[in-house]
Amino acid sequence: MVSQCPLMVIDDGSSDGLQIDDLSEIHYLNHEANRGKGAALKTGFNSAKETGFTHAITLDADGQHDPDMIPDFLAKSNLNPFSMIVGRRDLRDRSMPFHRKLSNQITSLILSLRTGQLIRDAQVGYRCYPLYDSRLWDSDEEGFQFESDIFFRANKLKMNFVWQKIPVIYGDEASHMKLVRDTMRFVRTFARSFAC
Repeated sequence: MVSQCPLMVIDDGSSDGLQIDDLSEIHYLNHEANRGKGAALKTGFNSAKETGFTHAITLDADGQHDPDMIPDFLAKSNLNPFSMIVGRRDLRDRSMPFHRKLSNQITSLILSLRTGQLIRDAQVGYRCYPLYDSRLWDSDEEGFQFESDIFFRANKLKMNFVWQKIPVIYGDEASHMKLVRDTMRFVRTFARSFAC
């Protein structure tokens, strides 16, 4: 079933030797320079909506998301077409680095209090977005904070969050998140949420 899903790859100015053997069945978009995860997602959402798709499933390319779970996201989306389907990892899992658990639990709590909805995994990138209203991703955020801003925007659009359990997968990949810088950016995103 996964092989029947149209694939889109957003190359955000990578310099690590990205190779795609067969571009014939992949919609490939690239930014010449790195603009940030949020910018890459917005490029993808706009392209998918313009192409006529109603939903987009996102997963990071670092191996932390199992593509075999896409049918589970599709099934939940079919039952909840106007909701955002969000991956939910077990934040107690010992394989998740402690600083990632702590950061996730704090941001999840803050987002829950701000939106009035229980946010179970604020930092997961495995999600299914409905594309019926571009205000969902019409954000000033270009980096990792875009995914937090999405919760604020979805809540303002009265969009529900439906949670899909996914496994915790961590390897030796290096995180691009910087604790102090990204914490300050999250604070800025939180402050901006009162104006959006």
